[in-house]
Parts: sequence; structure tokens; C-alpha cells
Amino acid sequence: MLGGDLNHHGTLYAGRCVEWMVEAGLIAACDATRRNHIVCVHINDLSFRTPVHKGDQVLYTSTLCYLGRSSLVVNVRVENVMTGGFVVDGFFTYVNVTEDGSPLPHELTLEAETDEEQALMEQGSKYASKPATQ
Repeated sequence: MLGGDLNHHGTLYAGRCVEWMVEAGLIAACDATRRNHIVCVHINDLSFRTPVHKGDQVLYTSTLCYLGRSSLVVNVRVENVMTGGFVVDGFFTYVNVTEDGSPLPHELTLEAETDEEQALMEQGSKYASKPATQ
């Protein structure tokens, strides 16, 4: 973690962390759809647990966990590589869109292969009914 990304407490600024989470989730959504016309429409349930200090390294892990007709919900988890501690996680809803911004069906399917994936998919489904606003 660099000094320019820290807040007045000397820890990672939450806004910067969330900015990177949105980008990490967007990469997962674009990878799944093989398209780059994806927009973030909701940031859902962030739970910060531990601070990140200058010099710490963090790992962002993005997991696609729910699919709507044109929407994709991605769980992004952040861990401190130096301490092994859990920093924050949250669910981000993206929408696959046309070049003019209209929702576009992505025609993807998603199946859980493990109990952990099933639990994450159930959590992600909670955010499926939120309408996309553009």
C-alpha cells in the first residue's frame, strides 16, 4: 500500500479500496461475458473488518455468483497478504449493455460445483431483484 492511498489514520482509504473492488468485479464480469460493455449499477453490502497499513499487500478475489437476464452479481473479497487477514468483501451488480446503454441479455449460465460456491450464489441472489438504473 502506497502513502497516497492512505487516509488521515494512515490506513487504506475506504473509497480507494472500493474503487479497486469495482474494477476487480468489472474484470470478472467482462471476462465472463467476453464483452467490455458492462456497467456497475449497485454496490451492495460492504463489510470492512481490518485496516490495511502502508506497505501491506492486498489480494482482490472476484467470484461471479449470480446471473440475471442481463445482470451479473460479483462477490469481491479483499485479503491482506502480509497478515493473512480478511479486510472487506461485498457484492457488486453489473449490467451487460449495448453501446447505447440498453440492457443486453448475456445468455450465460452459472452452476455451483461446491457447497461454498452454492452458499455464495445464494448470497448473490439477494441482489438480483434490485432494478438497474441508468
